[in-house]
Amino acid sequence: MRAVRGGAHAYKGKTIETGFFDLPGAENISAILFSNAGTLAKFDRMGIAAGFEGTGYTYIRRGFRFDPEPNAVRPMPFVERVDRPGYVEYWADELQVFHNPNAKYPLHEGVFSGVTQNFFKDGQQMSMTPDGCVLASQTIIIGVRSEATVAAGLE
Repeated sequence: MRAVRGGAHAYKGKTIETGFFDLPGAENISAILFSNAGTLAKFDRMGIAAGFEGTGYTYIRRGFRFDPEPNAVRPMPFVERVDRPGYVEYWADELQVFHNPNAKYPLHEGVFSGVTQNFFKDGQQMSMTPDGCVLASQTIIIGVRSEATVAAGLE
């Protein structure tokens, strides 16, 4: 993968300049912190992992993790039971930091440990991705219907 400078993107009459870090004033931004995982599914999983029981439900997470093998061309698929002992997940697992190559005050790559770091070094786009980093996932929640849950008014 490589970064390529381009023009602007236009869609339905709206134009957005490409190259945020090249825009005037962007030198005052050291980095952008991004996550695609601020979702209800993430909050559900974190609650289950913290011990909030999801009685009557099975929680399954499936997706793809970063493969640290240097010649890997595909991510590693995974399937995990969230509601089983030993399941571990952290709030920062899917975070990415995009370092501004034009920043007045650049951040050191180690400021945010345990997250994917994206930056330029000697004109080359570089990424440091921690082992086990989740690239994409889905959470499947299966409700188990029983006479007891119906009688208790839970369904």
